[in-house]
Amino acid sequence: MHLTARLHRHARRCADERGFTMLLAVFVLTVTTLLLGGAYIAVLDDTALSRNDLDQKRAYAAAQAGIQAYNYQLNQNVNYWETTCAALTGTVPGSTDAGTTEKYSVQVHVASTAPSNDNVCDTANPIATLIEGSTSGTAAGTFRVSSTGKSAGVSRTVVAQYRSPSFLNYVYYTDYEVLDPSATPGNPTGCAVHWPSRGRGCQPIEFVTGDAINGPLHSEDTLFVCGRPVFGRTKADQIQAAGHSDEGTGCGDNAVMTGTFNSTAPSLLPPSTNAQLLNVTQPAFHFTGVTKIVLNGGQMSVNGGAYVNDPTNGVVYVSTSSAGCPVTYTPFTATYTGNTGCGNVYVSGNYNTSLTIASDNDIIINGNIIPTGTPLTTPATAPSGTALLGLVANDYVRISHPVTPARDSSTDCGTASGGNVSNDTGSLQNPYIYAAILAVNHSFIVDNYDCGNQLGSLHVYGAIAQLFRGPVGTGNGNSGYLKDYNYDDRLATTEPPYFLNPVSAHWSVSRETECDVAASC
Repeated sequence: MHLTARLHRHARRCADERGFTMLLAVFVLTVTTLLLGGAYIAVLDDTALSRNDLDQKRAYAAAQAGIQAYNYQLNQNVNYWETTCAALTGTVPGSTDAGTTEKYSVQVHVASTAPSNDNVCDTANPIATLIEGSTSGTAAGTFRVSSTGKSAGVSRTVVAQYRSPSFLNYVYYTDYEVLDPSATPGNPTGCAVHWPSRGRGCQPIEFVTGDAINGPLHSEDTLFVCGRPVFGRTKADQIQAAGHSDEGTGCGDNAVMTGTFNSTAPSLLPPSTNAQLLNVTQPAFHFTGVTKIVLNGGQMSVNGGAYVNDPTNGVVYVSTSSAGCPVTYTPFTATYTGNTGCGNVYVSGNYNTSLTIASDNDIIINGNIIPTGTPLTTPATAPSGTALLGLVANDYVRISHPVTPARDSSTDCGTASGGNVSNDTGSLQNPYIYAAILAVNHSFIVDNYDCGNQLGSLHVYGAIAQLFRGPVGTGNGNSGYLKDYNYDDRLATTEPPYFLNPVSAHWSVSRETECDVAASC
């Protein structure tokens, strides 16, 4: 029994689980501690990542707030971009969080085409230093700003490219659809008012059967129609005007609106002067008094001299001499001799580089102006390549049309009876003009448009912008030209060097990108 009792006691000790529970508890506690520690570390890492992600988003939002702040300044003053080179800084309202405040700083960029000796923002010469003067690509005529937003040491930068609506968006632009008061017999007053508010004596100019406006159009006025002129090429062409009417002339408004008519488009107004082009003109290409330019490829002859290479920045400017210009132009008494002090420039020839020729008086076209190698066909051949020509006059852009004998009034066409003359010696038959044309204060017009014979069609391939409508012939087609105006679609993304933009059109962001490398900003 004794042996049996001892065996029983030994068996009970072997079956005893005391101590095993402790080991299990230690093991579970160790594993739990490791799991909790791993979770804690993971939470810490995620918190840091989440905070960085939040700061990244807040920095980007701050950069966007800077762009909006700059937009506000431009909406208050369309010329704000050229008034200051200092950075626009600010704090995003309501952004303070745990001691962190989002801020932005907006800086205007110097243009890539800025003069190398003036590669800084210059409010005295903003166009040359800030506006891209390139003649190709979507950058032409734009300026850029970069906005850097910051949050808790994190920064992000957004670059915005600004573009203003352009006259070059249209094959035809006018403010007033009447004859320029300075070119009207008796100089009637009250014509610089849109129909139907203007007074009597103003001469509306009609689009007539045979006229073709092959592209988008913009007028601040009502279009006057007699018959079946064609407006637009396809529905994609906007025909923007207050309305269209025959103004009670009795010949009927049967306009063919191939384009899409729009009477609610925003207004565009021209600048008061082209003088800003003078600021970017190289001294060798600034001329004074009557100047005659013949283009030949990438060269030009000035006043009969030897051909020289076109200016490297593509701008030519002609000023009136200090003695002034004593002649008051009218299309009825146009002359082509004397008046040597007037800042008039005669232009003809062919070109293969981009140019803008400007005058503080008139530009007179006395021959075909075409890209080199362009055939003269009907319909006009679409231009190719990258060369573009701008003709920008403070006053008139005129088509030379002398009549013989010379007339001395608006009713005398060179004969005692006041009838039409038949001698159009020196006049252009079916001329071709490939250019973007802007008459800042007056009109695109044909001299003596109401005299002589019918001269065919005036083929313009490009764009025409003018303050007052300029006649190019009589409505019955007995003299002057019918219109064959064709839009150069390259002008939608490309422009002649430093071409002028409307003053009333607000800048808008045409492109926005984030700049992830500071050096590329």
